[in-house]
Amino acid sequence: MIRGFYIKSGEVHWEKNPDAFHDQEKGRIIWIDLQAPSDHEQRLVEEEFGIEFFTQQEAAEIESSSRYFEDDNIFEANSAFVMHQEGSYITRQVSFILKNDILFTLRRTEMKSFGETVRKLKTFRSTTTKAIQIWLLLLETQIDYDADFIEFLTRTTNVVSKRLVKEQSIEEEVLLRITELQENTIIIRESIVDKQRLVSSLLRSYAIEDPEKERLRTIIKDINSILQHTQFSFERLEYLQNTFLGLVNIEQNQVIKIFTVMTVVFMPPTLIASIYGMNFKVMPELNWIAGYPFALGMMVLSSLAFLWYFKRKKWL
Repeated sequence: MIRGFYIKSGEVHWEKNPDAFHDQEKGRIIWIDLQAPSDHEQRLVEEEFGIEFFTQQEAAEIESSSRYFEDDNIFEANSAFVMHQEGSYITRQVSFILKNDILFTLRRTEMKSFGETVRKLKTFRSTTTKAIQIWLLLLETQIDYDADFIEFLTRTTNVVSKRLVKEQSIEEEVLLRITELQENTIIIRESIVDKQRLVSSLLRSYAIEDPEKERLRTIIKDINSILQHTQFSFERLEYLQNTFLGLVNIEQNQVIKIFTVMTVVFMPPTLIASIYGMNFKVMPELNWIAGYPFALGMMVLSSLAFLWYFKRKKWL
């Protein structure tokens, strides 16, 4: 699908799958958004405007040349946008090209940040008149979503922390939940760092005018704030993971201690039974009428003595 956004009489208008991109009646084109386009649609835009989008493999590479490129009259960039899908967080690459004051975006799926950006353009039609402003609006909107994701993970971490610390729950589900939260935090952090590199590159460009640079500085501050929050969240999750493992070790030690105590308690009775189980001919206690009760009494008393000693030492 192709969406074309036009400036006419100082306001933004848009059309889905336009028949012609250059139409004086529609106004000056400012943004072309390609969402899961067919090969024909992508080739049509590339040939019409003399551009070439990154392939999916190139867009996913982490080399700086694949993430950002700037020439005399063109900006090319790729950025990872985080999405919440089927209960988990994933990243999808978005390609940007800015040429002749026209923004081109290519994505392979529907994204809430794009829908929210379009809604903002409809609400404030007269305040966004340049392609770079739409690009910055897209980045600002996605960063707001990233902040919401981090806040949601923080609330979920609070629930897990309460269950672990107050209820001392050491079920396997808790550890898996902590690991899942760590993975999601890493995904969001990597996406934020990727945007930080992009915004920093735009901020260093001489082609970006001062008003847009001021917005970029504000975006950088927001990104740094989110990065600090993600670092705190990750450290907290690591603390919870260590707490979980500590509780598991304590429980295992309790079990081992019980087995150790039981072993020591039954050692004296075992020794007494072994002595009187020897097959020697001369053993006076064998002919003693009270020998059997005496041996049983010694077994019980020796076990009780050890139990009393352990209780006194507070080992039980």
